[in-house]
Amino acid sequence: MYPHERSLVKRLANQPFVLIGINSDPKTRLRTAMKANNITWRSFWDGGNTGGPIARAWGVRSWPTIYVVDDRGVIRYKNVRGPKMDTAVDTLLTRATTKLTQDLSSVKPEERGMAAFYLGSAGAKGARKAIANLMEDTDPVVRQRAATALALLGEETKPLLELLRKAVTDKSTSVQIASLGVLGRARDAGANAVVVEALTTKDSGVRVAAIGAAGELRASAAVGSLKRLSSEKDTGVSHAAIAALGLIGGADGTAALKELAAQPEHPARVRIAAALFQSGDKASGDAFKAFLADKSSVVRRDAVAALASLKGLETRALYLKAIRDDDQEIRNLARKALQGSKDAAVRKALTEVIAKDVKDLVPQLANRSTAQAASKQLQSLGPAAAPLLMKHMGEAKSLSEQFTLARVIAELKNPEMAPLAAEELKNPKLVRNTRFAFEQIAASAGKGVVPLARDLLQSETADVRQSGLRLLLRAGSSSEEARSTLESALKDKSVSVRVLAAYALAQKGNKAALPVLIEATRSSDSLSKQYGMLGLPLYKTKAASDAIADAILKTPLLGRLGVQSLQRQGTADAARALGRVLRDGPAELKDTVRQALGRMKVPEAKKVLQEASKAKATKE
Repeated sequence: MYPHERSLVKRLANQPFVLIGINSDPKTRLRTAMKANNITWRSFWDGGNTGGPIARAWGVRSWPTIYVVDDRGVIRYKNVRGPKMDTAVDTLLTRATTKLTQDLSSVKPEERGMAAFYLGSAGAKGARKAIANLMEDTDPVVRQRAATALALLGEETKPLLELLRKAVTDKSTSVQIASLGVLGRARDAGANAVVVEALTTKDSGVRVAAIGAAGELRASAAVGSLKRLSSEKDTGVSHAAIAALGLIGGADGTAALKELAAQPEHPARVRIAAALFQSGDKASGDAFKAFLADKSSVVRRDAVAALASLKGLETRALYLKAIRDDDQEIRNLARKALQGSKDAAVRKALTEVIAKDVKDLVPQLANRSTAQAASKQLQSLGPAAAPLLMKHMGEAKSLSEQFTLARVIAELKNPEMAPLAAEELKNPKLVRNTRFAFEQIAASAGKGVVPLARDLLQSETADVRQSGLRLLLRAGSSSEEARSTLESALKDKSVSVRVLAAYALAQKGNKAALPVLIEATRSSDSLSKQYGMLGLPLYKTKAASDAIADAILKTPLLGRLGVQSLQRQGTADAARALGRVLRDGPAELKDTVRQALGRMKVPEAKKVLQEASKAKATKE
């Protein structure tokens, strides 16, 4: 879910859309989960259990529950995911944008002005002309909001500056924040006074925007206020103030930062040192060596995160120190910064650290309470960890540990792993579940999966040849080469191989598979019969329906699977085949057959049920 949500937030960054999360995890797990899943949107904590006040108020009974709410606060969709969520959101956005465009002509100044602003914020370039017309509006507030909207749409800011300065005092905090951002980016020296004044507002969002603008404008008149704001309890405000002092620099900005730096236990001491360095005080870069040895992991973490912004500071030795830190997150930050380096010492250090992390994390996969977090941390190590993880495949102490390892290796997308896994699959003595785990890795070869599968199909052992077919199934390959390989396997000497090839071809609607699937339903091998029953519903023919019915009558243990298959086939022939099972099949299956016929949409199903009822009444 999280990757899709991240893509949604990114895609709709400038639209009237917001994603809000509610988390019921205990606080200790909440912080880890937010960092591990890169949750950048606003997320509220609901007390650490599933019975929290927010969950109760919204009637949540299962997790995750998704509500899509429109611009009026009305729930329009529930539990939509993936493409359906995208469609739901896009539908409501289109509806909201249409309403805003209509509001540009409203008789109410408040509606006209805010409609213009929201359309500008949403990047609605098609509304630019209508918004520009509002620059002649009789209401001054409408004009300043229209000016802010046009600036957000990319219009030249110089003619808009006077109105943008007035917008800083707009009663809408959203307009204030947007206008401050534009003024800062425009480096409007004439805005210094209104920006400094905005630093005293009560709204933290406006204060942060004003702080950012003060930094962009290099407003030395703001230094006193920024120094005061650097002590705010709200870290969003205090951290922004420290960064702004670094941008302003000069004698006043640097003096203020040095005064803050004189407090050795200041909670934001790393940010202060970074701001000092950026202001031109290069000696402050020496503090980072001490920060990386600090007893607080938070300080060390902040220090590593700040290194990338310190242009001109020699950071190699600092990263090499951080990469050996006891804290996993610190090591990850340093590793990401060093990846791609051709320096021999760096490459060696990276290899050693990855090996240590793998050694520490793999045993945690065996414990249900730590497996998920360990799996995510292993993925964060990158493709270089895959060869080390492969060595642990044979040492896994449980089936779940082995499959988790296989999944992580496959997702790391190291191109060297799939061929190695394919070599393992050539071993005819490989245990069945271990075989499935290696197949998961080999299937990650993408387009290269067909040659691997073909190689396995040359084996004398049926189990190995089946692995080759399952690779094609897992990879979902639809190339001509894959089709040809599967069709050739229809002539294999082993029934189980032929049936598996037929099942794979059935997923693509290949008619060549039909006779083999019918043959499978007559096999004495239970697994082949199941594959036959699962593949035949994809063919809407009488022969397929009759073959499934015959298999049900011959092997009652597979009766429920066969009934479901005929229901899924959904044809008149399937309904008649179910009628035959209803008439001649075991008594314990009859209710299941009736239910299946009742769910089918073809008229023949209703007819079969009526005839069965009449026959039963006559018999009685």
